[in-house]
Amino acid sequence: MNIMTKLIYLGCLSKKHYEKTCANAIRVINYLDEQYQVIDDAPCCGSLTFHYGNNEKTRNHIKYVNSWFQYHNIDKILTICAGCYQYLTRYYPVILGSEFNIKVEHIIQFIARPDNLKKLDLKYNGKKLKISYHDACHLKNAIQPVIEEPRTILNSIDKITLHAMENEKLYSICCGSGGGVYSIFKENSDFNTQTIFDQAKRAKILLTGCPFCYTAFKRVGAEINYKKTIMKFEDFIATIKFGNGGKTLE
Repeated sequence: MNIMTKLIYLGCLSKKHYEKTCANAIRVINYLDEQYQVIDDAPCCGSLTFHYGNNEKTRNHIKYVNSWFQYHNIDKILTICAGCYQYLTRYYPVILGSEFNIKVEHIIQFIARPDNLKKLDLKYNGKKLKISYHDACHLKNAIQPVIEEPRTILNSIDKITLHAMENEKLYSICCGSGGGVYSIFKENSDFNTQTIFDQAKRAKILLTGCPFCYTAFKRVGAEINYKKTIMKFEDFIATIKFGNGGKTLE
């Protein structure tokens, strides 16, 4: 009988640019379930091939990735990338049909499970803290949307106040970095990000569950000298759980 594998799927962007975030995600995941593991040669999910519009290359790549999953006996995937989550859950079943029978979750969904939240027992030891959470397009528009889960997690932590933005949940504003928008229409992309910043002005920290949004926020934030703290969701959770109760967030 084959031993099935639970895979931590980090995604290309995070693996290349955000090593600390990857380490934090792995630490949180393995605290909750040590059976999840990283396999170093995991291939790209192929979402960019799809956006380029080459259907044949898209199908071939998806089949290749699925064969890699099968070779490693993957039956569960936990990803920290909103783009990978959206692509794996929306397009892989369409193209592969019953050949793709892997359960895919985003890390926020995983953390939000009642048993995992109880096990994490998140306690913030600092002063009262206002947080704004940005709903990434890849999460809110997914086949299985990830909308209430981050709010469930944040609302479970004492002394953390979730400040709702004017545009949130299904009506949140795109960060402006996806689909090649930043490459062609930088001013439009920057405008979107700055609008999100304006709506989060009452919060001290702006969180997102998407590495693409995080990249856009950090880039524009550096350009305009944005004073708020921008964090990836799993970095925030790891800081509270493993960083002296998040005292450094004050």
